[in-house]
Amino acid sequence: MVIYLGNCFLIYDIENKNEKNILTTNSINSKNTINLKNNTNKEQPIAILNIDKINLTKNIYNINSTHNNVEENVTILYDDKYLIVLAAHSGPASIAYFDNLDKLEINDIVNLNYKDNEITYKVIKIEEQPKDGTIEINKTNTKQLILTTCSKKDKNKQLVITTEKGL
Repeated sequence: MVIYLGNCFLIYDIENKNEKNILTTNSINSKNTINLKNNTNKEQPIAILNIDKINLTKNIYNINSTHNNVEENVTILYDDKYLIVLAAHSGPASIAYFDNLDKLEINDIVNLNYKDNEITYKVIKIEEQPKDGTIEINKTNTKQLILTTCSKKDKNKQLVITTEKGL
């Protein structure tokens, strides 16, 4: 089961499709593919995720860090100026950091201390999407934080929570 859940969160590429952005596990994409790897001090935490409502505080590591994996931490799948996508396991395991993610509601607050900047996000959308190696995101010019995990209701779906900064 751990291997199956681990397959939910492979490294993603982003490509433009009909004014929406699709995150996909396919590493060979069209010319619109954005390289997800960035180089900074990769073994030190670069952020702290804090969601008071579900009593979660976790360090976030650089996308290239050996600690950036769902078997150990909340994982960065994508990180750019306006969009950060984080994933973690749900379920009964001790590494299921997003187990209570389904308790979040519209307007709940998510805090991210990212590279020494405290950013407050508000939940604006909660949905389940097919678990097919992609996440459909309406990327905007507002800072967004996307949280995702496997659905508790349907093994073929993933929970996707969209948050935006400063609403």
